[in-house]
Amino acid sequence: MRDGLIISAIGKDRPGIVDRLTGLVFEHGGNLEDSRMAILGGEFSLMVLVTGSSDGLQTLEGTLPRVAEELDLTVQIRPTRIEESTESEPTLPYRLNVVSMDHPGIVHRVSKLLAQRGVNVATLDTHLGFAPTTGTPVFSLIMEVQIPAQLPIAHLRGELDTLAEEENLDLELRAQS
Repeated sequence: MRDGLIISAIGKDRPGIVDRLTGLVFEHGGNLEDSRMAILGGEFSLMVLVTGSSDGLQTLEGTLPRVAEELDLTVQIRPTRIEESTESEPTLPYRLNVVSMDHPGIVHRVSKLLAQRGVNVATLDTHLGFAPTTGTPVFSLIMEVQIPAQLPIAHLRGELDTLAEEENLDLELRAQS
């Protein structure tokens, strides 16, 4: 078991936010293990897992609100204990890519099907872009998923293909190495 902090923050995007926050983590002896950072509609958003000594993390937790106020960020901090993997049920890592003309419900329908089959979503990224010539809204979804080893992949592919046909999705499921 290791000590960690999960830190999430959001605020108006501007240069220097990542530098200041990661510098603060470094100053307190922390290690940035996992992170997701993005600009969403002009707002900067981040979620990170920081590990380190109990004392260093406690000091970081006490210092972070002041720095967040200086950067005009809304911050949430959650202490956590990280267990080494004791996964009782083996899973297989896969990547699911979906592209479609944008319409409501794509993420919900895909994630619902996966949840019903016991597939865990490890990461999920979406993006709305526009076709170059027509300007048609094009939605893309990328998921890293953990498929239970006992679930027949061919069966899951068939269900995803049916959903793709119903929702007019271009969908690809590939094994990760």
